[in-house]
Amino acid sequence: MKKAIVGLSAVFLLAACGDDVVDMEEESSGSGEQSVQEESTEADNQADEEGSTTEQEESAEQVDSAAETQGQASNVQEFDLHLEFLNDEEWEYEYERNNSQGMEVDRDGEEAILGADAEAEIEGLLGEINITTDRPLLDMKQEVLEVLNVSEDELEDMDLEIEYDGGETIEFDHETAGGGEPGAARQLNMDIELTNSGSWEYDYEADEPEAEIEQGDGREIEGQEAVSEAEALLDSISITMDYSIDEMKQEVLGELGLTEEDVQDFDIDVEYESGESVKFKHDKE
Repeated sequence: MKKAIVGLSAVFLLAACGDDVVDMEEESSGSGEQSVQEESTEADNQADEEGSTTEQEESAEQVDSAAETQGQASNVQEFDLHLEFLNDEEWEYEYERNNSQGMEVDRDGEEAILGADAEAEIEGLLGEINITTDRPLLDMKQEVLEVLNVSEDELEDMDLEIEYDGGETIEFDHETAGGGEPGAARQLNMDIELTNSGSWEYDYEADEPEAEIEQGDGREIEGQEAVSEAEALLDSISITMDYSIDEMKQEVLGELGLTEEDVQDFDIDVEYESGESVKFKHDKE
């Protein structure tokens, strides 16, 4: 009888232990599932926060870009753009702030746009371009043509001039020659006005050849000496659309022993054997 009782007690004890094991496993499983759910929720929240932050940053960048673009347009006092196409068509954009009579968009084959309509169109263009002395000329040219939906292959000549508040004027003119290497420079015209009222002037033609040079101290050079000096200068500088105005100015001024602080106005025009010409002008005020 005692053996039977002992046996039944052992059975009940094992059953009770089994229930405890099951309960512990269920509690462990439930705790694991809760932990996974909490980790998943935290990951989702983090992803949402990162996504929100990214969207806010992108929105802020767009606002800053729009403000910068609007600022560029609002700082322009005068703007002139002239395009000559290979098919002999011409486009002209003329803008003068606060003067509706000075606003015009004239494209061959289309009716001229005047007044407020011209103002709106040109200010839209100005808002999408950035004309500065520290950007390569070619980059700025391509930017303008992209906004106007014009292919560079259609173009023979582009002349752009812009004046900002404060009087700074930037101009560049590029006459193409159908591609290919430009060859050697065959003509140079340069005029540098100094802050001390002096000036440097170079006039050179390779076909003759002939040259005249007026130095900053007023001394004039002509004949073969001037030709040699002009050719030496051209060999030492790079006047091409691949460089910025600042870069090209620094090259020229370095060869002449001048600094940026010495210069008020800078105007240079170089024509190459291929017929391509590159001209730029920078007046500080």
